[in-house]
Amino acid sequence: MPNFQKEYPNFASYLTRRYPDKRDPLKSVWYWGILILFSLLCIATIKQQLLTIGLLMILAALIKGPGLLLFGALYSFLVSLFPPIGILLSALFFLLNLRLLTKSWRVNLVTSLFYLYPLGLSLLRYFTHWEAFWQIGLQLLPGLLLLHVVLIQVYYFHPNVRQVAWTVLATPFELLSLILPKRLKRPFRSAQQVTRIKR
Repeated sequence: MPNFQKEYPNFASYLTRRYPDKRDPLKSVWYWGILILFSLLCIATIKQQLLTIGLLMILAALIKGPGLLLFGALYSFLVSLFPPIGILLSALFFLLNLRLLTKSWRVNLVTSLFYLYPLGLSLLRYFTHWEAFWQIGLQLLPGLLLLHVVLIQVYYFHPNVRQVAWTVLATPFELLSLILPKRLKRPFRSAQQVTRIKR
């Protein structure tokens, strides 16, 4: 029987990169880190959850911030050289974001479960006062099982465990970066309008 890897080494290496072994994700540190952090968020209070999410946003800002600044400077430079290119780049980024959103809806589902389930548990404990150790364990167990099943399904379509984990952890920073510029522009515009009125 011919050896496929010896006869077609380039195609075999492409296939191993494109379709890696599906058993590897469960042995990854990133997979267990997501589960441990999810468990900590589930047993934490609302204040501790918000503090943890704030720390995740700071970590993501330290890692992604310089790249965003460099990208913004490059974008501004290209638009200043040829202003109509701004419309083309905006349309291109919009299409890429739509493609990413439709392609990674499973990862978005994991992200929603990762942040909303612990928040729901905190609200449940706040209104029902179910704060005994065994009650918290019973609340945590379905979420862990559900997250495990959803992660296994996601790894089938997105085998890069580190990228999935980073997407989940960086989502609060991404949401903040989408919301923050709009809110920061309003005070500056109102201040400029006041100075124009005074003049």
